[in-house]
Amino acid sequence: MEKDKLAYERKDKKVLITGSTGFIGSHVKSALELSGYEVLGLGRGNKEDFNLDLSSKDLKNIIKEISPSLIFHFASGSNISRANEEKEKEYIDTVTSTENLLNSLKDLSSKPKIIYLSSQAVYGIPKSLPVTEDHETSPKSIYGENKLKAEKLIIESGFNYLIFRVSSIYGPNQDYKKSGVITKFIHRMKNNEAPIVFNNLETFSDFLYVKDLASALVKATSPQYDISGSYNLASGKPTTMKDLLDALYEYFPNAPKAVLESNDVYLSNGIYLSADKLKLDTNWSCKYNLKGGLSDMLPAEGEARQGRQTVKL
Repeated sequence: MEKDKLAYERKDKKVLITGSTGFIGSHVKSALELSGYEVLGLGRGNKEDFNLDLSSKDLKNIIKEISPSLIFHFASGSNISRANEEKEKEYIDTVTSTENLLNSLKDLSSKPKIIYLSSQAVYGIPKSLPVTEDHETSPKSIYGENKLKAEKLIIESGFNYLIFRVSSIYGPNQDYKKSGVITKFIHRMKNNEAPIVFNNLETFSDFLYVKDLASALVKATSPQYDISGSYNLASGKPTTMKDLLDALYEYFPNAPKAVLESNDVYLSNGIYLSADKLKLDTNWSCKYNLKGGLSDMLPAEGEARQGRQTVKL
């Protein structure tokens, strides 16, 4: 579908994003605006259109005033480690915030569609790979438990919804303090510090570039497809920590060698998801493999590369 036709079909559609100034929210907001949506952001931050906590009593009135057709719910807890360290706060940020948002929508005459970003963490330790949507949900982390509880609130709310169980997202402007092993590695290597690998180099993950995530969400909510239900959103390909570090040492050849540390929070050798259901229903596919994503994310470092080095331990 041509871009100008999409814009015409969507010109009267308003979108609300909770957490629109965050890493994922900002990328999705830009992609939606380019596709013809009017996008407003709501959350805790001075750069949001509405600087408002999801527990606020004003939430209902603001949403009624906006009257969005779609609500992208990105405001949530941050990562597995922080969920263990700050249990109450992470529960409030993920589960309670979702409950508050849904309660604020109950009396609206026009019901918006909810698009929620969940996580591969809801599956727990995979029994088969790649993990499909019919794999049992048995989270082994507090983070995964919170995400699954938020999912169930949305499913049982009666609203039309899309839930995306996403893999490991990476890309520009990601905060290394919050999440993202790629961003953490890059931060340390840029600062001449050793990247830290948990448990072993053969641990693997499924890395999805944030621009691919944004394109998937735009496509899945377009008038052409307008799907509902729960979907995996991932590259569908496993990458070991060794292969990831080999790729990063091309950009930072003089960085210190990697070090191994044990970490009981990460219980399995890894996980990667099948995104075949989403591809079948929307004809979406990844534009960026890991090499392409890193090249787009690190252009300056790419120009200064001094040749390939393999992972050092």
